[in-house]
Amino acid sequence: MDEWQVDLNMPDIGGMFTMGMTGICSTLIGIAEIAYMMMILTTAYETNGKDWLLELLYAEAYTEEITYVLVASVLLLVSAIVFLITTSITLIELYMIRKGRSPHIKTVFTMFLLGLVLLALTMVSTIVIKQYGVEMFGLIR
Repeated sequence: MDEWQVDLNMPDIGGMFTMGMTGICSTLIGIAEIAYMMMILTTAYETNGKDWLLELLYAEAYTEEITYVLVASVLLLVSAIVFLITTSITLIELYMIRKGRSPHIKTVFTMFLLGLVLLALTMVSTIVIKQYGVEMFGLIR
C-alpha cells in the first residue's frame, strides 16, 4: 500500500440513498393502492347492499359500476403487488450494497416504472369506462 493511498471501506452512499428512497416510495404507493381498492369495494357495498356483492360474483351482465370496480380493483391490486415486490428487491439490494457489491439499480427502477405504468393504466381505464361505457371492455355476457 502506498503511503498516500487511503483505504476507506465505505459502501456506495448514493446507491444506498437511491435504493432507500425508491423502497420507501414503493411501500407508500403500494399501501395507498391497497387502501384505495378497499375503499372502492367498501363504498360500493355500503351504497348497494349485500345483493350487489352477490351480483358482482354471479353476474350475467355487468353494469358500469361493476365493471369499474372489477377493472380498477384488479389493476390496483396488480400494481400494488409490483410495488411491494419492488420494495422487497430494494431491501435485498440494500443489503448487498452494505456487503460491498454494486447495486442493480436498473432492475429496481424497471419494476418501479412497471408499477407506475399499471397505475396510469388504471386511471386511463377509469376514464374510458366513464366515457365509452362497459361495451369497450367486452365484459358483457
